[in-house]
Amino acid sequence: MKKVTEGSIETRMAKFLFTYRLTPHATTAIAPAEMLMGRRPRSLLDLTYPNINSRVQQKQQRQKQSHDKTAQVRIFNVGDSVYILSHNREAKWITGTLIKRTGPVSFVIELNDGRTVKRHQNQIRHKYDQYSDNKLPDISEIPDIPIPSVSNNQTNVEAVSDSNADSSDTNDNSKSVMKPSVAT
Repeated sequence: MKKVTEGSIETRMAKFLFTYRLTPHATTAIAPAEMLMGRRPRSLLDLTYPNINSRVQQKQQRQKQSHDKTAQVRIFNVGDSVYILSHNREAKWITGTLIKRTGPVSFVIELNDGRTVKRHQNQIRHKYDQYSDNKLPDISEIPDIPIPSVSNNQTNVEAVSDSNADSSDTNDNSKSVMKPSVAT
């Protein structure tokens, strides 16, 4: 109490008692104020070193948001054909079928040779068949779409009929020669 020289005697006594009541007891290892109130009162030291739990939660939340930006959502269903990573010396992918889900991210897979293995979803990839079950539409089902004509304002096209063709002839096999002329 001699070291505290600032303020009146009441202020110095209040600071001393507060510090004394925050100090853990040698026998119980709990501070008297904590036993009385059921929680640890905030002190000057707590303001100097803020709550580490909230800081850890904030950092973890930022890390999760950063990860979720690039993470791929993989959805596997029972019966899907998949590739799984083999744990042999050489890393290779082998085929199998999902039998059941054992957890949120782990599955039991039956391999093509009859063995069953358990794998995490990071070690599983979808197997897409080489040939799709979807049929292409029949050509007769595709509607005819008119092609828009493109007009060019700089050139005019004159149709000159062939000298052998008759003007009264409406034959579809008639020939015509197109000669472009520049518009002025």
